[in-house]
Amino acid sequence: AQNFYYSNNRLPTYVSYGSSKINIDTFQRMIALQGLEINLRSEGLSSLIGKPVYITSDNIINSTTDNDRINNIVNGLRALEINAYNMGLGPNTHISVLQSSSVPNNALVIDIYGGACAGTLYEMGTSWYKSIRGTREVFTVFWPPAKVITGLAFLERAHDDNFSPVSFTGLAHPDEYLVNNGYEYIYSGDITSIVNAIFYQATH
Repeated sequence: AQNFYYSNNRLPTYVSYGSSKINIDTFQRMIALQGLEINLRSEGLSSLIGKPVYITSDNIINSTTDNDRINNIVNGLRALEINAYNMGLGPNTHISVLQSSSVPNNALVIDIYGGACAGTLYEMGTSWYKSIRGTREVFTVFWPPAKVITGLAFLERAHDDNFSPVSFTGLAHPDEYLVNNGYEYIYSGDITSIVNAIFYQATH
């Protein structure tokens, strides 16, 4: 019911529970007995705080698990009044999200990776990537078992990198490379820690 309100700026007429349909007034009375309520905002999503967040993920485990991970982050951010969207899975979603006309210039783009790809990180520092990024901010989430890049002297080229030049062997000091190009990142397998880190990025 809450997500329906966020999307449509009105309450649904009923809530489905199994095979039953509960009138929205009855549902509101039921959750009120538990000390809960639907958060009603006259301006809908426009009253949410911070930058809008658009989340992508590489293929890490499987589509169900990976989508659930994104949705858990989205729900955590919405609970903190941050407008967040699941932008899908795949090896190229970190690019397509920046090329999407539906992603505003003030957006915070979150890319989740289950591996640290030297070619992808190098790409983020190129003039081409920065041209499609525009004024949007990009924050990277490295999800285990990704290699920890903090303090790493050299990140070897990924075995499945089929887009970098043949001469590219890897990236020296990848953590410093990201920071020097204006990017921040987190390495974590904890949803709460990730949500809190994204919340900070979206509000500062």
